[in-house]
Amino acid sequence: MMAPWQINLLVLWIMQFCASMGFALSTPFAPYFIQELGVTDLNQVKLWATAAAAGAPFSMAIVSPLWGILADRYGRKPMVMRATFGASVILTAMAFSRNAATFVALRIGQGMFSGVSAAAITLVACNTPNQRLGFALGCFSSAIFSGNMFGMFIGGFLADAYGYKNTFIISGILLGFAGMLATAFVKENFQRAPQKSSERKLSLSERWRALGPGTLILLLVIWVGIGRRLDGGILPIYIQELHGGLEGASRWSGVINAAGGFGAIIAGVCGGMIFDRWRPHSLIRIVALGAAIALTAIGMSSTLPALIPLRFALMLFAAAFDPINNTWIAQITPGNRKGAMFGLDHTAKSIGMTVGPCLGGIIARAWSTRAVFWFGACHFLLLIPLATLVARILRNTPQQK
Repeated sequence: MMAPWQINLLVLWIMQFCASMGFALSTPFAPYFIQELGVTDLNQVKLWATAAAAGAPFSMAIVSPLWGILADRYGRKPMVMRATFGASVILTAMAFSRNAATFVALRIGQGMFSGVSAAAITLVACNTPNQRLGFALGCFSSAIFSGNMFGMFIGGFLADAYGYKNTFIISGILLGFAGMLATAFVKENFQRAPQKSSERKLSLSERWRALGPGTLILLLVIWVGIGRRLDGGILPIYIQELHGGLEGASRWSGVINAAGGFGAIIAGVCGGMIFDRWRPHSLIRIVALGAAIALTAIGMSSTLPALIPLRFALMLFAAAFDPINNTWIAQITPGNRKGAMFGLDHTAKSIGMTVGPCLGGIIARAWSTRAVFWFGACHFLLLIPLATLVARILRNTPQQK
């Protein structure tokens, strides 16, 4: 018979798969939707696509600590419900965007009220035995990326068949269904940590130290987020350039992104078997090297079919960062601080996801779209000494229980 944490993991896996699929349906064609809204100059498209890609993580970076604190105070399940239903409403509203500015504004609103994976990861981390954290978080990451893969794969075809606007409505419906799953089936035995009335109010620096040494890993999270989202607003445009036009580009974008999603699934499923056995910083060095090689090859590609296996290879390595960092953080963060810590973790990811597309857009406008991928390769190579330095510092830092 399955243990309670295993049942919760299964339900959250299905919920996250649906949520990720809903978010990913619009990923292959967001820059093309901007062109449909009246922006025709390709340089302006790059600008608006960069703003759309960076808007959601920017607002998410601001509000994620608040959601993390509320999770520790009122429970993690309410945060999952808030994120899924909030995203459902906003994604549906995107279908009725009248111009690029409205679309970007809704992207910013999406970041403020969603954050599904952060809330669900906190719930998984708090209800899983420490000795199975790597397995659970690795499996959960496969839900994120498999949902992304399936969503991106069918998103391009749905956009061609039913139009961009109807695809956004389908996205909203999927997020609403994910919210209903969480409401009906996710179980949480939440007990708020007692707070003595005689306790003095902690200063900001004391609260930061109370989170434990895992805060140092946030530097790696930001760095990875920048590298992984550097091509966030540029990849569809790169595909459009190689394809030679807009017609049919969304299908290619869906297939190429889906190949990356499949690589991410392999990383999550297979990685979950080794994350509990290897030291996190050793794994980070391996996947950083693999991601750098894949990005270099993508930047040198001249045909769209070549991008399919290369995107698979890139995400096979890049997707492993999340469960590795999540496992590392969960292992060394005090139990009653995990909600706040994963809120900050999501903020760190969001900062990276905000800076990455902006930096990528600047590089693409100043040089070329290919240069974005070569810059990303160098960025991942620099992660290797950075992870080694963080691991060395953590070895000399007392851990809190």
